[in-house]
Amino acid sequence: MKRNVILLAALFAFSAFGLVSCDNDDSEPGRFEKGAFVLNEGAFNNSNASVSWVNYNTDSTVNGVFESVNKRPLGDVLQSAIKSKGKIYLVVNNSGKVEVVNSTDFMQAGVIENLNNPRYAAVADDNIYISQWNGWGQKGAVLVYSTSNLNKVDSIPVGTGAEGIIYTAGRIWLANSGGFGIDSTIFVINPNTNKVEDTLFVGFCPKELVTDANGKIWAICSGTTIYDANWNIVGSKPSSLAVINPNTKEVEKTIALFDSKHPSHLDISPDKQTIYFGGGYGFNGIFSISINATSIPEQPSILGSYYGFNVNPNNGDIYCLEAPSFTGAGVLKVYASDFTGPKKEVEVGIGPNGVIFN
Repeated sequence: MKRNVILLAALFAFSAFGLVSCDNDDSEPGRFEKGAFVLNEGAFNNSNASVSWVNYNTDSTVNGVFESVNKRPLGDVLQSAIKSKGKIYLVVNNSGKVEVVNSTDFMQAGVIENLNNPRYAAVADDNIYISQWNGWGQKGAVLVYSTSNLNKVDSIPVGTGAEGIIYTAGRIWLANSGGFGIDSTIFVINPNTNKVEDTLFVGFCPKELVTDANGKIWAICSGTTIYDANWNIVGSKPSSLAVINPNTKEVEKTIALFDSKHPSHLDISPDKQTIYFGGGYGFNGIFSISINATSIPEQPSILGSYYGFNVNPNNGDIYCLEAPSFTGAGVLKVYASDFTGPKKEVEVGIGPNGVIFN
């Protein structure tokens, strides 16, 4: 399961979550164009991952989109997704696959199978790069597939616990979180050769990456809680933000976050001037800072325990996701870019962890 709570989630029992009625406009061809897709992780080993669609202008919601459109289950643990060139690539972790659908109607367009703990994906030119763990505590890999025919192109060895991955400045950037251990590296991959050409050292357990208005790469380094053999807490590694110059491949700035709190998610405003971080299992609040900041505020911009969040690149709304349990419905709360709200609150699937925007 996502972000080192896989064993905890496995304890929860399964309960199905079905469809919510939608208005007439949502039944037309291309009905998913004017809304957001909520990625619902589901409960580990229950194969009840799902996708919910939420209309931008109303509270109209369709749960179980993939199943209802394609007449089959999505799979076990929807880890993440990426949208590119009219396609959405759904990374289904415990099922070891990436489902490909059309972004407008969610009809299946292909599948990449036989993966081992896939986590995140990035598209560069005509290839998709997929991070995967390979196993618990083992070195990871980035797998390369053609977007045109979904055939395998290459496999690139990387660090432990391969997580967030982006394509910017002509390179693939891959965060190695350590999985259930500790890693502190970001690998730089040349897509022309599919070789690792540099290794950068950042804070403990980097998870996700974004690019700001100046082209700088930001990494959320969540840190981690350290346990002994009996699951007693014996220590903690601090969390931080790292800012990388992609031209020099140097860490230009590090912003300390917390000694023993571990935010997992990172996103950016539509103008790429404001960084948002927070969310994840056990973390409270969504914080925001300017890309010119050197420290963080004492209080979050949005209060609440959110398993995940994302920022709508169309208008700056912040989509915050609650996962009160892994046996029943999660909740989406939408806040305006000035942090007022929530202006929308709807039920979605089990364990919502992220959002893709049409």
